[in-house]
Amino acid sequence: KTTTQRSKTGARLPHSTATSTMAAYRKKASADRDALFGGLGDDSGGGKSKSKKKSSGAASRDELFGNAAGGSSNKPKTKKTTSGPPDPTPENDPMARLRAMKARGAGKGSRPVLSGEAREAKLKEAQDYRTKANKAMQNSFFQKPDPVAASTLYKRAADCYQHCGDMPKEERLFRLESARCNEQIQAWPSVAIDYSRAADLLQQQMEDGSLRHDQTVADPAQERSQYYQRVAYAWTEQGDKAKAAKAQIQAALALQETSSGKQNAKLSKQALTVMEEAIETHVPDVLNPYARYRQTGTSAFLNPDNPSETLNNPTPETKALALQHLITSSYAHEPLQDIVYLMVQPHLREYPTALYAAGAASVILERGGMATISLSRAYVTETILLLALGHAVAAQQQFLNRHVQHDAYLQARECKLAEDLFRAILNRDPDQLEEARSPQGENKAALANLHSSVKHLVQELRVAGVARKQKTTTSKSSSSGSKPKSSSKKKSAAAPPPPPEPKLEDLAQMKTGYEQEAANGANLDSDALAAELDGLDFDLGDDDDDDGLGGGDDDDDDDFDLR
Repeated sequence: KTTTQRSKTGARLPHSTATSTMAAYRKKASADRDALFGGLGDDSGGGKSKSKKKSSGAASRDELFGNAAGGSSNKPKTKKTTSGPPDPTPENDPMARLRAMKARGAGKGSRPVLSGEAREAKLKEAQDYRTKANKAMQNSFFQKPDPVAASTLYKRAADCYQHCGDMPKEERLFRLESARCNEQIQAWPSVAIDYSRAADLLQQQMEDGSLRHDQTVADPAQERSQYYQRVAYAWTEQGDKAKAAKAQIQAALALQETSSGKQNAKLSKQALTVMEEAIETHVPDVLNPYARYRQTGTSAFLNPDNPSETLNNPTPETKALALQHLITSSYAHEPLQDIVYLMVQPHLREYPTALYAAGAASVILERGGMATISLSRAYVTETILLLALGHAVAAQQQFLNRHVQHDAYLQARECKLAEDLFRAILNRDPDQLEEARSPQGENKAALANLHSSVKHLVQELRVAGVARKQKTTTSKSSSSGSKPKSSSKKKSAAAPPPPPEPKLEDLAQMKTGYEQEAANGANLDSDALAAELDGLDFDLGDDDDDDGLGGGDDDDDDDFDLR
């Protein structure tokens, strides 16, 4: 019998044409599978394990996509040559390169580094870009500096050093050159990106310790802060107030780092000043309910020529200007909360600045128009900071006048925690305070959602005074509790016996030291002393004189009630 099939148009096809069509379909299906899962390769050689691996792979593919050949799996297969793509290797597959780097241990703690000919080619390419950029910035009689071309060439040179992976100093220097060129042409987004990358590279050098051999940086913390200040200036010129305010926060936090990239144990006056200026950049002081807790500087929104204008009584023009500069973008409160968590650390304990930043974060969340869990946590953080400062009455007033005015906060678990804390302190009840902040108590869910530094501060609250580190006396009492009786016996044995009580005869015979004066007084002339006293006129009047103090009618005293 002759096998005939129909084409797409419905016409009958001869047997040879149908066979070639099926062969082409099988070949295409095999090529598609090989492109997705890799080719089977040559069946020759490799032993039993290799053949088993290939057969299991083919069976898995046939189970998922069906057998393209249409025959049985036990049917002997002929050798096929496919024109599909080659097997994935680190040279032609980016994912394969990533897997190879992870296998070599290039994870979070390490960075991929070029080596060999690829590294030499990148370094040579960077030198060529550097030469062209320097030539573009030359000023001569026939040529003017071209910062547009130079910025691009410097950026390409920095990218080459970035691909090398282990040259952060060279990349940072070329990023700075590109930023300076972009400043000349006022390409502010590119300026911000270049300075931000330079700050990250300097942080990388601080962490790996390569700054010890870098003579271009005298003070790493000051240098990073200046980079972020340039970023803030660039975003301000671009008109993006949110990014500019965030960059100022980063500039303030950079001043708190040491040359090794760790947090400094003390807060400098310069870092505190920059930090509070960055807070006012987010929320002007006339809108911040805790502006009076600011420790450095004054508000930039108050008119110095108007002495009657204060933070609590701003003019309508000042308040309108402050509302225009209020940052209301998404996640704008997070940098402020980072300052709060930093300031309440046990080695800093700058509670006024932390409260100042917490008030600014709450204002941003309130302006969002939505009552979220972030706002509830911001409110309870304000209450905890006020209690840490010893202002329990102020915490109660803010709770009643601001916090509970939002209906959603009344239903939050943080509301109960805040109320329990300030009521326990107002009542001077240590047991009630311990119950309110117990991790196993009724407020355990609200405490678990707080930041770790704020939770630590809750445990340091006291019923009177400022929050401070609790003295641990349990170890001393337990160590000395085994021998309390012996120590008391030793003290009683070492104490001298009490002296006997003196008798009355002994006290009469004792001298006081005034015996000589008493003897001299016995020789005085009593008549002369009486005459001298009679000569003194105290103007007391006679007994019969009604005008004198001693005279008058006894009935006059009845007019006064001496009770």
